Amino acid sequence: MAIKFAPNKEYTFTLWDGKVIVKPKLDMKYLYVEITSRCNLKCEMCFKQYWEDTEGDMDWNLFLKILDDAEAFPELRMIYFGGIGEPTVHPRFMDMVREVKRRGFALGISTNGTLLTDEMMREFAKLGVDLIYFSMDTVPTAQNAITLGHITSAVTADKIRKLVRYREEYGTHRPSIGVEVVVTKENYQQLPEMAKFLLDMKVDAMLVSNLLPLTPEQVDDIVYDGSVDMTPILDELYKIAHNGLYIKLPKFELRTERQCDFDENNVAVVRWDGEVAPCYRFLHTYKEYIFGREKKVNAYSFGNVKEQSLADIWTSEKYTWFRFTMKNYMYPSCTDCDLREACDFVKTTDIDCWGNEPSCADCLWSRRIVQCPIPQYMFGKFF
Repeated sequence: MAIKFAPNKEYTFTLWDGKVIVKPKLDMKYLYVEITSRCNLKCEMCFKQYWEDTEGDMDWNLFLKILDDAEAFPELRMIYFGGIGEPTVHPRFMDMVREVKRRGFALGISTNGTLLTDEMMREFAKLGVDLIYFSMDTVPTAQNAITLGHITSAVTADKIRKLVRYREEYGTHRPSIGVEVVVTKENYQQLPEMAKFLLDMKVDAMLVSNLLPLTPEQVDDIVYDGSVDMTPILDELYKIAHNGLYIKLPKFELRTERQCDFDENNVAVVRWDGEVAPCYRFLHTYKEYIFGREKKVNAYSFGNVKEQSLADIWTSEKYTWFRFTMKNYMYPSCTDCDLREACDFVKTTDIDCWGNEPSCADCLWSRRIVQCPIPQYMFGKFF
């Protein structure tokens, strides 16, 4: 039975030689819901090809409970269909879209776009779906085009053009349209051409992320290890951005400062089976390669919404402490630690040498090298 949320609860934590009192609030701003972990594609650089997890679709009644629970968060700005799966393969995808909008929530969606029909996209515009991000890693006309997981950029571009036309018919400029691009040595030179292509199609935003290698072979494809001079590419992108395309760029070298979009924007992610993770990174179990060094990422959950309310999980002692330590960046930096080659803590995300569990000490998201769509930043305005 779910515990009723106590608005005046507080926790006292020991912090070095003192104590700190933390009062949890119902201040979640973005709720990511992985309505399915299945996908219709097999993209080579996707987590799905390498994780250890079973696949599944979110139960309809569980989905409804999550929406019920979301009502408890007064600062919630958007529900976002994301995670590591293709939302449109869920057999009740459009029912879920309609239910979110019926309840008055803002809705964002990440998709490869290949399963979208004209009828679905027209309904997106009619319902006022707020944000849709498409995956596309090359310009369709490029001679050296790559197709990750058999996604053809030409098909994706065609879907985008139609969606732009449908939203213009309704005169609402909804959904806002973005494109996610994963940068590798194969496509980095195409980025300016890609930006111009998207601008011509009336796309609103371009989110650029670096590749997070999931196999030893993929390590050679990264461009943030000093092997590529990105300066001329970035200079061109800055010029294009002045013409009206919002471009969110990652870092292309390891820097000291850390800033996690998931922490800074009070995000929670609900997996298809109800487990609540703090971010995409801890949603599933897989191996990643940090500048060539293998690391095992183990899925981590702070509770299951089948058993507790989302408010109880969000304000639990363990989740509250995790967010407090992460927002204040009170964890070590394994990525540039002199002892990383001889340290057992860097082998998994289970715990770090400061006792944080799970460990974010080797996370390339917090270094802004890898990025995911956080709606607040997408268009220089709040969603």
